[in-house]
Amino acid sequence: MPSLRLHTKTTLLASGVTVAIIAALLSLVSIRVAAFVREEQRQLAELQATNFAEHIANSLAGADAEALQRAANLVRGSRPNILTVRVWQRTGGVFSEQIAATGSLPATVIPQDTRAALRSELESRERQATGREANGSLYRVFAPIVIGDRMSGAVEIVERLDDAPAIAVQFERTAFGFALAAVALITISLLLLFRRVVYRPLNAVLGAMQRAEAGDLKARADIRASDELGALAEGFNRMIERINEMTNERDGQAQLLAERISGATSELGARNAELQAANRELWLTTQRLTELERLAAAGQTAAQFAHEVGTPLNLIGGHVQLLEAGADDAAKRQSRLSLIRAQIERISEIVRLMLNRTRPQEVEMEPLNLKGFLRHIFETIAPLLASRGIKLNDEVEVGLPLINASPDRLQQAFINLINNALDAMPDGGELTITARARATAEARAQVVVEVKDTGMGMTDDVRTRIFELMFTTKRRGQGTGLGLVIVQQVMREHKGVIEVASVPGEGTRFRLIFPALDTLRSSNGIKAATASAFEFEAETGAVGERAAAREAKEL
Repeated sequence: MPSLRLHTKTTLLASGVTVAIIAALLSLVSIRVAAFVREEQRQLAELQATNFAEHIANSLAGADAEALQRAANLVRGSRPNILTVRVWQRTGGVFSEQIAATGSLPATVIPQDTRAALRSELESRERQATGREANGSLYRVFAPIVIGDRMSGAVEIVERLDDAPAIAVQFERTAFGFALAAVALITISLLLLFRRVVYRPLNAVLGAMQRAEAGDLKARADIRASDELGALAEGFNRMIERINEMTNERDGQAQLLAERISGATSELGARNAELQAANRELWLTTQRLTELERLAAAGQTAAQFAHEVGTPLNLIGGHVQLLEAGADDAAKRQSRLSLIRAQIERISEIVRLMLNRTRPQEVEMEPLNLKGFLRHIFETIAPLLASRGIKLNDEVEVGLPLINASPDRLQQAFINLINNALDAMPDGGELTITARARATAEARAQVVVEVKDTGMGMTDDVRTRIFELMFTTKRRGQGTGLGLVIVQQVMREHKGVIEVASVPGEGTRFRLIFPALDTLRSSNGIKAATASAFEFEAETGAVGERAAAREAKEL
């Protein structure tokens, strides 16, 4: 089935909406008209009952039954819808039928509330459906007969009301017929108007579009009016003109591109030859760089060896000078000799590690008591601090949790940090080393060690580069640029974190954060130790002995 055209769809839709709206309005109007008709019939019945009661009171008072009968028959015959006209007489408060018009419906008892209203000489009316007929319902109304100051009776009129649905249907059918005729005329007018005003210019635009689709970019739509369809045609013409210009421009660019591709192809051949020569040169350069990298690695290893051996040699020299002075007693001299022996063993350990650098080795960890460990370091560096006029502030808490650490590697890291602090205070100052326990948000215990000096400090540019390999701010021959790199490597081995803060002219603070080995203590929030305690034996040189034992075991 072919689809309807646009103007047909629009016209049918508008007609359908119009018919639906008219039908709904006619239904509402019909209901209102029927209600108005019924209300008018009720008011007319009430008026006739009132007039007849007044006529009896004014003209037929005391008349015989025959005169009342004729009057009642006249009232009943005045309109065809009146079914009953009856006169009630009041005797001693009781209502009884006096006369009734010919053909009236049988009498029914007056309702109690109506009698009460009549006895009080008030106008009363009652709507009571006493029965349904084929074409409507009955309306019963009463009016009092007042003679002098006394109510002597009442007039009853029963009228058949016209059926409201029938009136509404008749009115609706008539009005709907006229509405359909009007809609048909509107529909035909819209179809003709659409054909002339809309479809002719629209067909012109569609035809031009089909020609343009077929490849005719010179196709143009005729502009017949200045309305929206005219604007559509004008816009289409501008679009086709622009497409035509762009097509011509594309063809010119395609031709130019072909010429450039031809030139680029020939140039590419020459560049390929140059690239081959460059690749050969690059290969030779790579070989030379490889050799330089090997030389650099060897130099770095030598510099690291010199840095790591230099620190214990300095410590040994300081203690030897104190021994030569001869100011110590026998126990103190023995302690210094133990420290010198431990540093010599450390140098041996460094040499052994340098020789075994080609094979990866795991760092041996054990539970470590940081307080005893740091006390040993303080005693080791005491001669250096005294010779440079530097005061040591020991702020290490008692009862620190154990950490899992390598004493040798950790000693190397702390000695490097202390040496940097000493170099930053050439004219003396204060070195503060603190150690405390803390708990994280995840209820994990940590041990935080801070090494703080009152030296020259660092700028932000220097601070961001201190962990770079071979970077140093010391004079040539005084620094290797490996100290802090080794510290950072040691902290990674211990699963710790190193932080640095520095202010130029005020000093530098390094913070080392280690995970604790023990569970939280219930008394102070820090975990109670679960590993066996490891007491660092400073006086007996236990670190050096363990290093020598490991070396002997490996040999």
